[in-house]
Amino acid sequence: MDIPQIISPDGYINAIFDREPKEDRIGAEFLFPQVPDYISGALKEGKPYFFSGRSGNAQMGILTDTHLPGDPPGVPEIDGSRILLKGMIKNLNPLLTNAPDLFETGDEIGRLVVMDPELRIHDVRHYLHKRLFVGNRMGKGYYEGFDICRETDPETGKECDYIQVALAPYQYCFEPAAMNRSSLNAIVKKGRSALNTIRSRQQLELDRILLNPGELFIGAIKISLGDIYGIIDRVVTPEEDKIIHLPARVLDPFRTFRDRQVELFHFGDTPVGLDRIRIRIRFFRSKNPLAVPLEKTRVKEGYRLCDLLTHAEVSTLFKAMDEGSLGMILNKGNFVQVPKAMDPNGEAQLEIIRNSLLRSTQRRHRPGPPGLEDEKFQETLQKLSVLGGVNSRVFIGREFPARDVVDALRRSGLRTFLINSENPAFGDDYIKHMINLSHAGHSQCEFMRYDPDIDKLYSFYHGCFMEPSDWERFDRVKYWFAFYGSHTNEADNKLTMDLINRLAIALGDEMGIVHGGGPGLMKEANDLARQHNIVSVGIAIELEGEHQASLTTCDGLIKYDEGLRLARQDHLQKLSNLPVINTGGYGSAEELAITITSMKIHENPLAPIILLDPDNLWDNARKQTQMIADKKYGPAFTPRLVKSCPDAAGAEQEVVRFLGNPDDWYLKNKIPGESVEKARVKATRIRQSFLCQETVEVFASPNYRLKQ
Repeated sequence: MDIPQIISPDGYINAIFDREPKEDRIGAEFLFPQVPDYISGALKEGKPYFFSGRSGNAQMGILTDTHLPGDPPGVPEIDGSRILLKGMIKNLNPLLTNAPDLFETGDEIGRLVVMDPELRIHDVRHYLHKRLFVGNRMGKGYYEGFDICRETDPETGKECDYIQVALAPYQYCFEPAAMNRSSLNAIVKKGRSALNTIRSRQQLELDRILLNPGELFIGAIKISLGDIYGIIDRVVTPEEDKIIHLPARVLDPFRTFRDRQVELFHFGDTPVGLDRIRIRIRFFRSKNPLAVPLEKTRVKEGYRLCDLLTHAEVSTLFKAMDEGSLGMILNKGNFVQVPKAMDPNGEAQLEIIRNSLLRSTQRRHRPGPPGLEDEKFQETLQKLSVLGGVNSRVFIGREFPARDVVDALRRSGLRTFLINSENPAFGDDYIKHMINLSHAGHSQCEFMRYDPDIDKLYSFYHGCFMEPSDWERFDRVKYWFAFYGSHTNEADNKLTMDLINRLAIALGDEMGIVHGGGPGLMKEANDLARQHNIVSVGIAIELEGEHQASLTTCDGLIKYDEGLRLARQDHLQKLSNLPVINTGGYGSAEELAITITSMKIHENPLAPIILLDPDNLWDNARKQTQMIADKKYGPAFTPRLVKSCPDAAGAEQEVVRFLGNPDDWYLKNKIPGESVEKARVKATRIRQSFLCQETVEVFASPNYRLKQ
C-alpha cells in the first residue's frame, strides 16, 4: 500500500484583519500554497482534518486555530494545490501583552493534518517498544505512566486503540523579567529555539498542584516515535473538566523522542489535580523517510547525524561549505553559510552568527528552497530531515568555534557540531566544556569530527573522540589500566606486553587501557589492546619538536594543547583506576609521583600501584615513599599500595587478588578502612563530576567471577 503524507507543508499568514488596539485576539487568513493532491482531495471528500498550530507559538501560550472551543470550525477554500482557511490568533498567556500584535503576514503559522481513518493504527501493542516508547522505563520491556484504551472509530466503526499518557513531573515556567517584545518576537519568527530565553524548567509534585480555571500549563509527556504519526487529541482526560490541548498536536515520526511538551488551557470552572490529567493520543501510519534500518535504540533516543549518513555523505557536506566561511548551519533541509569576520573572536562575529541563525530558522514564507545544483547534497539534506529535537540543527566547520560562539549557538537551540579535522588539540577548559555540554544537563550537545585522511567519523564521548559504535564497549569497561612508561626505543616493554596478554584473558571486555597516546610503550600497548579487542584510550598532548607524535589508531583519543602537561595527566588519572608503571624516564617518574599523591589525598580509589621493575629502576622511589611515611610526612598506608613486581606473572597475581576481593586485600595490606571509604566517596564524586559517567568502579565489592 502506498502511504500518503497526511501532514501538509507549513502554511503562513496571508492576511490579518480585525486587529484592535489592546485586543488579545485577531482574525487572520491562513494560506497553504503547495498542498499535495492527497490532502486537497481528502478535504474535498470530507475526511476528518484539523489545523495544527506551530509548537513555538503554543508553548508561548498563543492559540492559533480556526475557531474557539464551542464555535463552528472554519471551512477551507480549495483552489488546486492552494488552500485558504479563515482562522484567529488569541493570547491565553496573562503574562503577555499585545502578543497578537507581533504577528505579520508571511509568518509561518502551522500545518493541515488529515486524520485518514484508513491509515489509523488499530493495534498499538504491535508498535509498543519497537516504534513507540511511552512513559518511564521501570524494567526490561516494562514502562509505566500510560494506559492503552479502546474506542470505536466514528468514521469506520472499527475498534481502535489510543493511549492516555500522564504528565511528566515538571513544567515550563515563564520568567516575567525576561519577557519583552524582542524576545517574544524572536519566538514568533524563529520558533521553539528562542523559548529558553523567556522560561525555566521546574520540577513539581503532580499530586500537590491544581490546574485552576483560566490557567495555562506548559508541561511534557514522555514519548518517542519511530515511523508513525501521533496525533494528540484536543480534549484532555477527564473530559468533563474542559481542559483543552492547544493546536500544536502533531507528533512527528523520528523527530519526537524522550519528551514532548504539551500546552493545556483550563476552559472549565473546577480546579483539577495535575496527577489526574491524561493526554490522549491516536496513531497513524506515515510514509517512512528514513534511509537506514529502523532501530529500537535510535527510535527511543532519537536519530543523530552519524546514524543517518555514510562517511561519503559527511564528506559531501563539507564540499558544500564556502571557502571563506566560518562554517555552515543545517536545519531540517535548510542550510546557511556563516561568513567569517576579520576577527573571528570579536563581537562582530557573534552578530554574524546570530544573523545566520535567524536565516537558518526563517519562519516567513519563501517561494521555494534555495537552489543548489549538487544532487548528492540535496539527497543528503533529505536524509537529515528526520533529525529530531536537539539534534535537528547542525553546525559544520573546519574547527570547533570558540566557547562563547558555541554557547551562542547552543542557546539558540543548535546542539550538534561537526568539524573536518584530522587530530585537533584543545585547551583544558574547552575539553571540560565539551564534557559538560555533552553529558551534563537537560539539553545535550554532540561534538563530532570527520577525519578525511582515514574517512572516519568520531563523536565526543566522556572525554575523548571515538566512533559511535564503540560507545557500548567503552561503557562496559570497569577496570581502566593506566600504563605509564617511556616513549623511547631504549625501554624494554616486554613485561607490560606480557601483563596485558595475561589480564586480557582474565578480565575480557571489562578491561580497558588508557595511556598517553604517543609512541613507545603507549603505541605497543595500544596495538596489543586492539588485537585483544580491548578498548584503548589515548590522552595525548601536542609536543611539537619532541618526537612524540600522537597516535591515531586508538579507540578513543583526545589531544591537549602544548603546555598542558599537568591537565593531560589529571585526565589520565580521572579515567583510570589501576596504575601500572613500566621502566621509564623523567615523565614516568612524574606520573608515579602524581599517582601516589592522588591516592594519598583520596582523589583516586585505593588500589595497588604496580611497578614492573626487573632491574630495580624504581627501587629508590619505593624506598623514598617508605621513608616519607616513617617520618610521618605522609599517611602510613601509602607505601603499602606500591607493589614492585619483577615479572608479569607476579603483577597479574597481585591485580587478580585485589580485584577478586578488594576488602580482603585492604585488610591484608593494613589499609585503614576509613581511608578506603573516603577514597571511594571522593573519587566517585570527582570522576562523575569530571567525566559525567553514571557509574565508576571504586572497588566497593568483591568480583566473585575472578575469585573462582
